[in-house]
Amino acid sequence: MPAPSDLPSELLSGPFTVSYAESLGISRTVLRGRRFRRPFRGVRVPAHLPDTVALRADAARLVLPAQAAFSHFTAALLRDVPVRDDGMVHVTVPAPTSRPRVHGIVCHATSDGEAVTLVEGRAVVMPERNFTELAAHLSLVDLLILGDALVRHGWTSREALIRSADASPRRPGLRLARATARLVRPRVDSPMETRTRLLLLLAGLPCPEPGWEIHDEFGQWVATADLQYPEQKIALEYDGDLHRTLKRKWRNDVRAREELRDLGWIVIVLTADDITARPEELLWRVQKALLDRDHPDVPQVLNPQWQALFPPNRSYSEAPIMIDTTL
Repeated sequence: MPAPSDLPSELLSGPFTVSYAESLGISRTVLRGRRFRRPFRGVRVPAHLPDTVALRADAARLVLPAQAAFSHFTAALLRDVPVRDDGMVHVTVPAPTSRPRVHGIVCHATSDGEAVTLVEGRAVVMPERNFTELAAHLSLVDLLILGDALVRHGWTSREALIRSADASPRRPGLRLARATARLVRPRVDSPMETRTRLLLLLAGLPCPEPGWEIHDEFGQWVATADLQYPEQKIALEYDGDLHRTLKRKWRNDVRAREELRDLGWIVIVLTADDITARPEELLWRVQKALLDRDHPDVPQVLNPQWQALFPPNRSYSEAPIMIDTTL
């Protein structure tokens, strides 16, 4: 059995096929050893390489037809946007291309044309298509998180998501995709900011603006609030783990919030527990602040539909929600 140093370098840097390794004189016994993983039949990966989505995609590429493009969860993960990893590699091929049956690969087919782009050299479906196809697999919360992240990282725009969803042929989840695209906003920094905004909307409260810079009377920058009602001078600030681990960021945020309060702003600071454990309390705080500042569109009674997606002390539900697409 050859020592690790005796193996060809091309077998230590990435995925390869068994047939290629055999052409280099490597035996099946070596290929079945602990130095390699077997992600798919006929493919090996050096065991020392971390199991990443990108590596799995590259391994899958070796057993896929040339027309295949990464799609669904795999496409979103290759773009580094927040979506769950279901452990499978998803690809889409144009009909009538035969779909290979490989354990660990989910092969979808499309007959309406497939716009494909390259992400770090890999063929991936366009982000707008990725958004609409995942609508059949995600809840409203998770789909909106995906849409906000795609826009935030420059992969697409809210307007492009709306156009694509409106023009898409009938498919599962299309109604949710069309409604959710209209809720997407730019400048959203984190999934928790998306959840906060959606919670407020479902309760019937006005939609806050994400990520706008706030300046003082001399035009000097003071802060960039996570969410805000600029006319009423109300800012919502989310404190995540970075505020706990990075003291400099925490001190800077404390200073900025004090300056905002000196300028007459109401600053509501929230954490993950306010969304997952105490959503109703957060809604009351925001409602009271809006009423105190005479916002013209504040309901006296909150819409209870928020409870389906944000039940306290529970994981997020996927119950159907009636969405106002005019928002």
